[in-house]
Amino acid sequence: MKILMSAFACCPGKGSEEGVGWNWAVQAASQGHEVAVLTQTCDRRAIEAEIAKGQLPEGLSFDFLMPAWPAALRKVSLKLGMGGMSDHLTHLAWQFAAPGHVRKHYRQADFDIVHHITYGGIRHPTLLGRLALPLVLGPLGGGERAPYRLRRSYHWRGWLYDLLRDIHTWSLKLDPITRLACADALAIYVETPQSKSALPRRHHHKISVHTEIGTHQLNSPPPSPPRRAGGPLRLIYAGRFLYWKGMNMGLRAVAEARARGVDVRLTMVGSGPDEGAWRRLAGELGLGDTVDWRGWVPQSELIELYRSHDALLFPSLHDSSGNVVLEAFVNAVPVICLDLGGPAEMTDASCGMVVPVEGRSVEDCVGGLAGAIEAMNASADFRERLSRGARAQARRYRWADVVRALYGDVEHRLRNEAPVPRRVPRPLQLEQ
Repeated sequence: MKILMSAFACCPGKGSEEGVGWNWAVQAASQGHEVAVLTQTCDRRAIEAEIAKGQLPEGLSFDFLMPAWPAALRKVSLKLGMGGMSDHLTHLAWQFAAPGHVRKHYRQADFDIVHHITYGGIRHPTLLGRLALPLVLGPLGGGERAPYRLRRSYHWRGWLYDLLRDIHTWSLKLDPITRLACADALAIYVETPQSKSALPRRHHHKISVHTEIGTHQLNSPPPSPPRRAGGPLRLIYAGRFLYWKGMNMGLRAVAEARARGVDVRLTMVGSGPDEGAWRRLAGELGLGDTVDWRGWVPQSELIELYRSHDALLFPSLHDSSGNVVLEAFVNAVPVICLDLGGPAEMTDASCGMVVPVEGRSVEDCVGGLAGAIEAMNASADFRERLSRGARAQARRYRWADVVRALYGDVEHRLRNEAPVPRRVPRPLQLEQ
C-alpha cells in the first residue's frame, strides 16, 4: 500500500509516543509499503541523522511540518508553564494545519490510506479524514478509567483529575472533531475495550482491539535470569510515581503479604509527584527495610534489575498499553496486575496473575494483590512456569508481527468495505 502516515511524535531511539511513531513507520516500509511520514520538526535532526546512515528501508520518506501559528502556540504555552499541556495544544493546532499542507504538497498523491498513528489517544483527533482518502485511526488509547470504588485510595487532586478526565471522555461522543474523525474512518483500532466504549456507538462496527506497542529485543537470545535458592521473593515496580499507577495499593499489598509470613522485597524504579506520599506510606506500613528506592536508572541497568527479580508488581488503574509489562515479558519476568486497562489485556494465567476488580473495594483489591504475591512465593516451579510463559507472551508482540497484522486487516477492509476514493495519478516527488 501507499500510506500517508500522520505521526506527530516520531523519533528514533526513544520510547513512548516517539518510539511508536518511528517503529510503525520503519516496520511498514520494511514490509514493502510505500510510506510518507508527516511529522513535526522537533526531532528533525535525529531523523535526518538516521536517514544519513543509509540503513532505512526503501519507500520511507519524511515530511517535516510546523507552521508558524502552532509553533507560536507552543512557545506561549511553555512560557505560561503549561508543561505537558503545551504538547497537546500544539498537536491539536498541528492537526488543523495538516490537511491544508497535504492538499498543497500532495494534491496529486495516489495514497491508498491515511494512517493517524501518533499521538495515539482518543483525545487527540485528526482532520486528515477530510482528504477523501480511506482513514485508519490508531491504535488509540485513553478511554480507560478507574472504578469509583478504587478511587478511595486517591488524594483529592487525584479525585479531581480523574473526574475531569471522565467528563472529557464522556464529551468525546459529542465532540465534533472526534465525530468527524470516526465518521471518516475506514477502520479504528483501540488498545482496550474501554477505549472502544468511549467512542461514539454508531461507529463501533469499525473498531477492533489491537496493540500499539512492540519489541525488537526478541532478536537477542532469551535471558536466563538468576533464580533464588531460598531468600526473599523479589518484586519490582518500574515507571512514574503517579497516584493512578496504584502503588498505594501495591505497598499495602506487600505489607499484607509480609503479615501473612511472606519474605518479600520490593524494588521501586522511577520517580514522580507521588514519591513523597509513597515513601511516607511505606514508612507507616513498616516497610523501611523492605523497599529499595532506586530512582530512574539507565535502560541497561533496568534490564539487569528485571532479570534479578521474580515478578513485576504493576497495579495500574488506567494504563492504555503497558510498555513496562512488555519489558518484563521480554526479560522472562511474570506480572502481577489488576484487571484494568492495557496490562490486563496483555497478561493471562500463562505469564502472570490478574487480580479481579469488578465490584471490589480497595481493601479487597489489596487482599487480592497480597494473595497473588503469596502464591508467587509458594512454589519455585510455579514461578519458573510463569517465567517461561512471560517470554512466550513477549513473542506475540514482535514489531513486525504487530504491524503486519494491522495492515493485513486494513487491506482486507479496503478490498471488501471501502468506497473508491477520489484520486488522480501520483507524481514521482512531492511538490516543493
